[in-house]
Amino acid sequence: MKAVSDEPVIVFLGPSLPVAEARRVLPARYLSPVRCGDVLRVRRLKPRVIAIIDGLFETTAAVWHKEILLALEDGIAVFGAASMGALRAAELAPFGMVGVGAIFEAYRDGVYTDDDEVAVLHGPAAEGFRARSDAMVNVRATVARAVEAGVIGAESAREVIQCAKETFYQERSLTRAMDRAWGTSRTGEAVRFRRFIEQGGYVDQKRLDALALLRHLADVYGAPRTRESCVIEVNRSCFIMKLQHQVMCRPFTAAEPDLPGEEKVALEARLLGPTYRLLRRLALLMSMAEALARARGVDVAPRHMARSFDADDFGLGPAARAARWTRARDLDDAGLKRYVRRLATIRALLEASGKARGRHGRPTPVYEPHLLALMRIDGRYEHWRPATVPAGVSPGWAVLRNAERGGGEDFRLYRRSAKLWHVLDEAGRILGVEAPDDRQVVCDEFRRARGLHTERVTLDWMRRNDLDVDSYAELAAAEARLSILCEASRTYTLGLIETIEPVCWLHDAIRLSGLYPRLKRRLAAPASSDGRARRAAAPDFERALREHCARLGEPAPANVEEYARALDFAEGGAELAAALARRSRSASSSCPSGAPEASCVTGHPPQSRQRLR
Repeated sequence: MKAVSDEPVIVFLGPSLPVAEARRVLPARYLSPVRCGDVLRVRRLKPRVIAIIDGLFETTAAVWHKEILLALEDGIAVFGAASMGALRAAELAPFGMVGVGAIFEAYRDGVYTDDDEVAVLHGPAAEGFRARSDAMVNVRATVARAVEAGVIGAESAREVIQCAKETFYQERSLTRAMDRAWGTSRTGEAVRFRRFIEQGGYVDQKRLDALALLRHLADVYGAPRTRESCVIEVNRSCFIMKLQHQVMCRPFTAAEPDLPGEEKVALEARLLGPTYRLLRRLALLMSMAEALARARGVDVAPRHMARSFDADDFGLGPAARAARWTRARDLDDAGLKRYVRRLATIRALLEASGKARGRHGRPTPVYEPHLLALMRIDGRYEHWRPATVPAGVSPGWAVLRNAERGGGEDFRLYRRSAKLWHVLDEAGRILGVEAPDDRQVVCDEFRRARGLHTERVTLDWMRRNDLDVDSYAELAAAEARLSILCEASRTYTLGLIETIEPVCWLHDAIRLSGLYPRLKRRLAAPASSDGRARRAAAPDFERALREHCARLGEPAPANVEEYARALDFAEGGAELAAALARRSRSASSSCPSGAPEASCVTGHPPQSRQRLR
């Protein structure tokens, strides 16, 4: 069998089978149960095979069929079995997805039609996604074996199956179904059936099908693969392109041990708090700027490629030509060339946009109003505003000079984003992308989002941000237009040439910022192994979170779940607590903004609601 690292096999696995057992059958990259967007994400790992066993659905959107179709269109073999994989394989078999196992066959043949046949309640990743209820398919298989062995009769079997089917899947168990079906009657059958189960009669059909799929892949992996029967071309709907746009600018949904280094770095960046939000926005704007450049047919000349190694906002610096630089950022030669090409395309777009000249002969970048707007939108304008502004000096100019001197990498991220937003905003406004017509509604939404609930508080905020009524309304409208762009809800009106290329713009933004090596060193730092973080109580997490936020220069969140999810911690506060807990007290490198790195957490809050699949 070939090494997985050469042509990786990606397996989405959860409660159906322990990962340790799966590895003994098939070396592969094992990821948590699949959810919406995950198949698009793993395309950037360039797998040869994707195997879907388990997946989430109720607490998050389930994996889309079109994600799988795009993977098939790429020439990736996609297999499914046991659970979510069996469902999707039955639905997409005509398009080339391959199903394995009895559960897949039952869905394909119409024997099973309900999703709840494979649904279970399960524990979190820390518990290995251990199932906490019985899947209906397992109940059916166990009862069938008992009938075949003469343990129970056919009528008793029907009663048990009916009671199990009528039970909500999260509460479903074989023993509970037996109690409901028989009560105090048929004690003989009940005793025999219970003994039958205790002696190994229980049939875990989901486990059997998962193993069958892994064994199948172990047998055929590395063999030549043909796709004569299924060559498809997938329609790029606005919905799948919006999902792709989001996936390109975000990390994976969980810190999986099998992920490559650049994906772990992107996940680590979430702990940068406000700096991570700047990186994510820059990634979104970079992706749209590159698409706009292609839509306009902007010529990318050799000089643009060469200037990608300049030491400016969209240049990597001369050191990027050295092999040491690329190794430190987990790039090979081909990856560097593609990255440089993307940066050169953005540079060509910005160059084509030109510059403006302000009063008194001083060059005034055309993006400066957008830069000030970003600072005000994020609440950073007040932070960088000098206590006193000299007479004759614009307050905005004083803020920019102050931020340039002391804002560090955060200010450079703002400047890059402002340059791109200026170009995109201009293109959008020409084509009619505007905030809603009702000016009062826009202003009220802007005000409420910042907790400005009274006139006095609002006026005070405007004073601190050097705004009058008209400029406040302009800022609210600008923020609304930015939201439209970043949410990709109306980007099609820009005439963008969207791409389905499996690239991660968040990686590009992190590398461009210069933060990549520092984040990589943080990952390499030894973590505490004394176990105290797992056993500590919720107050320890709350205290550590306050310390972490203080070191990042932001207030502790009033709503931890909302704060965590805004930083792309898909499981909310529990996942944030686990991420902080992994940070060792011995990892004392400084954070990108120049403040000390947040210390390790000594505890985590109570477990959040368990995920369902």
